[in-house]
Amino acid sequence: MKDLNVLLNNQLLFGLNETQLQILADVAEEKVFTAGETIFREGELGDSLVIIVSGKADLIKKKKDGSEVILATCSKGAFFGEMTLINIEPRSATIRAAEDTEVIFLKNTALGDIFQTDRELFIVLLINMTRILSKRLRQANNRLMET
Repeated sequence: MKDLNVLLNNQLLFGLNETQLQILADVAEEKVFTAGETIFREGELGDSLVIIVSGKADLIKKKKDGSEVILATCSKGAFFGEMTLINIEPRSATIRAAEDTEVIFLKNTALGDIFQTDRELFIVLLINMTRILSKRLRQANNRLMET
């Protein structure tokens, strides 16, 4: 990844300096998905966190009857797949490009290497991820209480 600007102003990367952002940029893999293309599928074994650089993607959950429900539509700066970094379990939802969407992948192995070489960077990522996951859980709880 050449352009650090796509990493700026991302809540997951808040508080990182330019050197740390460059470390992430060096291990990130860029990919473009066309509208309707699946980025990853519910039930697959995950190996990476994904950040949307441009475009939009739908977070989709399959119901027991086989139908799908869109839980959320994510846009630039949103990330998903973080649960696979915390626990090695199958993907909990499908992510599908709602329009042409550019993303970057941060693989588990690359983050493991960062843990070994730059603990400060790794800790900042974990703190940011924890804050965001906590916020998402609180929002989900509030939605449940409204229904």
